Amino acid sequence: MLNRRAQGVTAARLRWFRAQVPAEDLYVPDGVDRAVEAVATVARRSYEVLCTGGGDGTFMLAAGALATLGPAARPALLPLRLGTGNAVHDVCGSSRPTPRGLADDLARAADPRELPSPLRLLEVDGRLAQFAGVGLDADWAADYAWLIKRNVGTGPLLPLARGAPGYALTALALTIPRLIRRPFVAIKLVARGPAARLDGDGRAVEQFADGETLYDGPLTMASVSTVASYSAGFPYFRHVDRIGDAFELKLAVASAYQVVRHARRLLGGGGDPVRILDFAASGVRVELPVATRYHIGGDVLPATHGFSVGTSRHAVPVLRPR
Repeated sequence: MLNRRAQGVTAARLRWFRAQVPAEDLYVPDGVDRAVEAVATVARRSYEVLCTGGGDGTFMLAAGALATLGPAARPALLPLRLGTGNAVHDVCGSSRPTPRGLADDLARAADPRELPSPLRLLEVDGRLAQFAGVGLDADWAADYAWLIKRNVGTGPLLPLARGAPGYALTALALTIPRLIRRPFVAIKLVARGPAARLDGDGRAVEQFADGETLYDGPLTMASVSTVASYSAGFPYFRHVDRIGDAFELKLAVASAYQVVRHARRLLGGGGDPVRILDFAASGVRVELPVATRYHIGGDVLPATHGFSVGTSRHAVPVLRPR
């Protein structure tokens, strides 16, 4: 199932897929409603694997539709690296979007030796996602959508703007200058269920009970995730696979200079007890004294005074690297 609006789903790639995949097995829906209908059809036809062509948003649309439908035997999902945000693609080991890489992924999907494993999800105010955040990453997501998705990335400069170059261009042109003007966001984080602060090795060093305050003060960014990757191969949430059914809550307190100087190391999973705080949590309430925009799975939402995050009872089967 290919997302027509994904940056990597070009006319040339559509022709390639139509040459490689039987017509009855290829879905190219136009719009969210048609995509949900396509997922329902996939579920009815009892496919074993659904490959989603797009970014994290396309993957989560399929995951959410399958959770709503609740088929007895859900197809496993394998995302194809054709979007802008590719955190789930890193988790699933998706290939580069070359003809050979895409052919390798389609062969993986058809290989009976590939066994699915569950991918845990969050619920953010009732919406399924693999990560969410407020502060710097929400600002960056909004800037990226405007600069790359709606402007630079819609023309002949798309090949130069995809992936890491587009991320860096967005940060330097828009997000970092804003961070200089407004370095921090006032925030209060309250545990909903048990939580623990983690040390640099992911060990619990402080326990919190339901209703206790995890943090109250200025922050550069607060993010939650059930996957290790932040996208572009950066394992920002480095403890997430070692904390059981909890999700990782990561807090960053840094000036614009510190963000620029240490960004690559921190996004790559490097610890920093001065600028970074890590928690394992089953639920958290985010309270914002000043209405602030936030993102769910990379989709930026209007400014709010608060939202809630919890672990979802839904897990989606995915193909991971063997």
